[in-house]
Amino acid sequence: MKPIRCLAVLRELQNSPNRESDDALILRAVLEQLELVGVTTRLMTPEEFDQADPTRFDVVVAMCEAYPRLKRLLALEASTRAIRFVNPPTAVLNTYRVNTVPLLSECEGLRFPPSEIRLVGSGPALAPSGFEAKDGWWLKRGDVHNTCDHDVVRARSWSDAERVVADFASREITHYVVQPHIEGDLIKFYGVGPGRWFTWFYHDATRARRLPFELDDLASAAAAGALALGLEVFGGDAIVTEDGSITLIDLNSWPSFARVRTEAAVQIAWHVRSAGVRHVHTPSRGLP
Repeated sequence: MKPIRCLAVLRELQNSPNRESDDALILRAVLEQLELVGVTTRLMTPEEFDQADPTRFDVVVAMCEAYPRLKRLLALEASTRAIRFVNPPTAVLNTYRVNTVPLLSECEGLRFPPSEIRLVGSGPALAPSGFEAKDGWWLKRGDVHNTCDHDVVRARSWSDAERVVADFASREITHYVVQPHIEGDLIKFYGVGPGRWFTWFYHDATRARRLPFELDDLASAAAAGALALGLEVFGGDAIVTEDGSITLIDLNSWPSFARVRTEAAVQIAWHVRSAGVRHVHTPSRGLP
């Protein structure tokens, strides 16, 4: 069997706030695991990728999220079947919140917060009337997940929204999402597959109330959301409320896996190699 050739692309530094090292470390760890099982790998920065020819590779593993690079990957995805992407660029684009909200809102059986997508240029206007928010709102930039600590801001009073939206406007962000605050335990989770591997932990274990919930329900919600967006390597956030219900509030592509890096690297590499082997040996590969 000929070696699988894998190209890995790091995330842009501006899209890795306080996670620059962690993002690079998980990707390097995955490549180390792939090399152990006979995969030929190459790691590039986003800037190096801009000048590279990815068609020399069988698998492209890209953490990059900036829209110009996603456009290039999307065009490549549309023009050839010769490359297997993990995650597919269409899935990465689906993690832009303006795309995530409709996809997860319509996902059958998934509990997702009521949400409004608004234009930054229209200002904060009035508070949403379509849902209650007795504990305040979350205002979230509408595209990439997080570039700084004020991309996702809680407004305990709607009067706070004017400052948040003005900040979005100053950074040329065009859309934002408004969601109600949901009281409960905040859980972080990671997954591969979905269905191959899953783990979770409390965002703040010292403050968590440890409200009871069904772990199978959490794993099922994460998998349903990942499938709806098309993600294979993913992470996200969920809220467990007093009645044990689970609300998925965010999903993202290629998180840093910082707390479980060693185990995650093995699982991701297994998934990437399996996907690459199946793809390379598919008879229709490369056909238009």
